[in-house]
Amino acid sequence: MILINYFEDEIKEIKQRFFQRIKHPYMNKFIIEPVLDDDRLFLLYSMLSEKKLEKECINTYIITTLLVQAALDTHETISIGKLSSEKDIKERQLTVLAGDYYSSLYYYLLAKMNDISMIRVLANSIQEINECKMNIYKKNHQNISKYIEDIKIIDSSLMQRIAEHFNLQKWQSITSEFFFLKRIISERGEFLNGHKAPLIDVILNDKKTKELPGESGVKCSLDLCDNYIFQTRLKLTELCKQPSPLNSFVIERINQMVLEAGLLKEKVAEEG
Repeated sequence: MILINYFEDEIKEIKQRFFQRIKHPYMNKFIIEPVLDDDRLFLLYSMLSEKKLEKECINTYIITTLLVQAALDTHETISIGKLSSEKDIKERQLTVLAGDYYSSLYYYLLAKMNDISMIRVLANSIQEINECKMNIYKKNHQNISKYIEDIKIIDSSLMQRIAEHFNLQKWQSITSEFFFLKRIISERGEFLNGHKAPLIDVILNDKKTKELPGESGVKCSLDLCDNYIFQTRLKLTELCKQPSPLNSFVIERINQMVLEAGLLKEKVAEEG
């Protein structure tokens, strides 16, 4: 992927600065470091680079966005069950504090820049994401489509709102569809391996598939899941049809995800 190689040094520097920023001697003894999504990092860098912003400004915006994502991801891992051991209780308390710590860092960095507008963008996105998470937690969905809408917001709201802030409308659709595709392909694999897959479970429990017996219901769910995957892939292909290094990256990346999941071979076999 030529474009990734072109940005490799910049992305490496951003990663180093991110992990240096969150370094905390005591907390790191108990809390696992956040995992950065390379696709999210690369697309953020590409998106902001379109606006011809200064390098330091781009780096700060990306690091603060990653800090917010880390805060959200960290709080998502907090257990809600009753704990008996002192060690587990301490780890849960520190996990809460770690998420709060990451969140405070994003605010601190943007406040230093006196960038109130970006603070507002990220804060509004956090609110939007948490509202969608509550919808999922309370099961406030009348159908799969509503559930998917919330999933798309949870996975891409940060990037969508930044794109909106900088008048990069095309990026709103690309990031929404890209991260939904990534999510559903990942969950499909987890489901097939017998692991937890919330999105696939929703499809499996939909009225259209729930009434089907055993294997038929599972097959129908997977067929529906695969249809979402290929429809989303088509949308992304259409969004990225104009020749450009970035669009080529997106197309190459989605084809790679589909191929690694074994879906490209399955689709070709069906069509053959």
